[in-house]
Order: sequence, then structure tokens, then C-alpha cells
Amino acid sequence: MALLHGAAVARAEEVGWATAQAAELTRQGEARALAGQADVALSRYLEALRFDATYGPAYLGLGALYERAGDPREAERTYSVGLDHVRGFVEGYRARAALRARAGRRADAIADLEAAVTLRGDDAALLQELAAAYVAASALPAALGVTRRLAALAARTGDGVLEARATTQARALAALIDEADPVRAGGRDRGPVRRAIARYAASPAAARTRGGAPAGRAPREPVRP
Repeated sequence: MALLHGAAVARAEEVGWATAQAAELTRQGEARALAGQADVALSRYLEALRFDATYGPAYLGLGALYERAGDPREAERTYSVGLDHVRGFVEGYRARAALRARAGRRADAIADLEAAVTLRGDDAALLQELAAAYVAASALPAALGVTRRLAALAARTGDGVLEARATTQARALAALIDEADPVRAGGRDRGPVRRAIARYAASPAAARTRGGAPAGRAPREPVRP
């Protein structure tokens, strides 16, 4: 047992050393990238990943380097490889989502943000990113759900400013959804067909007494204008 314990400690120390090397090489890569020495930065990031293939910051630095070099395909591949190797790699999802959003691939970007929120559901900034992505994709009900979740999170953490902002955004989204939905438009004058749909949604029995389908007969599916 003592021999097994000693072997386990040695492996842990080896992993710790490899990660420390990867962290130092990543730091050097970041410095070289800032100095405009892209080739040297590239070699540092790659060397860092040879030491520790699970070191997330190296993938982020390498992907960003490819993005600045105008190679989004290689950048996306780098983030994807990182997601395959790094457990719970929230920042990898965020980086790939931003890259995909810039390329106009909204559905893919939203999928990445949703995966990130699944891993870290109490990140206010991440929830705001997801809500904004839903709005950009005109997925207003989904945006409303995330914004309400954000307001609840802010209330729980005591962030009054964020709670007020999220609550205001939620009300605005709810109003937009009502405006776009002929059923929820309620009493607004939107023409006879939409008014009939709204009446039936509010009270099917009352709608039937106002000239809808006779009792005992299901009304025909209305055609939305």
C-alpha cells in the first residue's frame, strides 16, 4: 500500500509540474503575442499544450492568435479541440460562440452559450450574453426566460442595479412578445380575426356564446393572419 501511495503522489507531482510548465509557456505566448511576435507566440502555445493538453488558457491564447491572423477556421478548430480535452471548459464555449456569432452562425453560437450556461448557470455576464444572442436571433420568449432568470439571480445575490436592469428588460421583452402575438394582444384593435382568436384564448366558453362554435363541437383551427 505504501508503494502504491508513493506512486500516486509522484504522478500528482508530475501532473502539477507539467501544468506549471504549460502555464509559464502560455504566459510567454501571451507576452509575445502582445509584442507582435506571432510566430514565437505560436510555438509557446503549442509547447504549452504538449506539456499539458488539458490547460484551457493555452487553447484560448492559441485560438485568439489564429483569429488575429485572419484564420477563423483554425481558431474554431483550436477551441473545439480544447473543449474535447478540458473538462467544464466554459471559456472555450464562450470563445467559440463569439467566433461563430461574428461569422453570422447564430444558431451555433447560441448552442455554445447554452452549453456554457449549463456548466455555469450562476454567471450573470454569461446569462446576459445568452439573452443578447436570443434577442439577436429574434428568439424573444427564450430571451425573456433568461432575463427573468438573471433578475432572480441578481435578487438572490443582492445586486440591486442588475436586478432593476434585468427586470426592466424582462418587461420590455414581455411587451414585445405580446405585441407580436395576436392571441396575447388581447383588447387591442387588431381586426375581427385576431379579436376572435384573443377572445377564445381568454375564455373559450365565453367566445362560444358570442357566436363561436356551438357547444359540444370543437371550433375549427383558426388561420393566423
